[in-house]
Amino acid sequence: MPPESRDDPAGREAAAELLLGLFITVFALFVIEESARMPRLGHLGLVMSPGFVPLFTGTVLLLLSLVIDLRAFRRGGHRHLGQWLGQVLGDDESRRFLIIVGLMSLYVVGLLGRIPFLAATLVFHLLIFIYLKIGGPFKIGFYTALATFLVAYLLPGLFEMPVP
Repeated sequence: MPPESRDDPAGREAAAELLLGLFITVFALFVIEESARMPRLGHLGLVMSPGFVPLFTGTVLLLLSLVIDLRAFRRGGHRHLGQWLGQVLGDDESRRFLIIVGLMSLYVVGLLGRIPFLAATLVFHLLIFIYLKIGGPFKIGFYTALATFLVAYLLPGLFEMPVP
């Protein structure tokens, strides 16, 4: 790649659009799959299913995301993807954001439903507070216990909402 094309803002933008489009495509496929799993009720089958609107929405989202993917690919986003990712990962704020999103994903996808809610919430808060370096071990332990109590007991009790 020539030196002048390494700092191509249009290429970086196309790479970001390609990555966003791919993420939305995966999400749309997930929505379609989950809505197709919902029970089919009534004599009209899928049309009467509670998953009909999410299925329709997921299909439209999939089509629109494919448009984004194709446009970004035509603009050369695939050629600049490595450079864009390197730039994003090199930025402290972006890296911090991605790590926190990763920890939240671990909590929602990896912990909730697999281990008891209280334990999952405790592990999540502990990891977040360790990563954010909110203090020494005592302070981290105290805030972890406090946040877990608030999320697992106080908020559900005040708002009468069930927890997983």
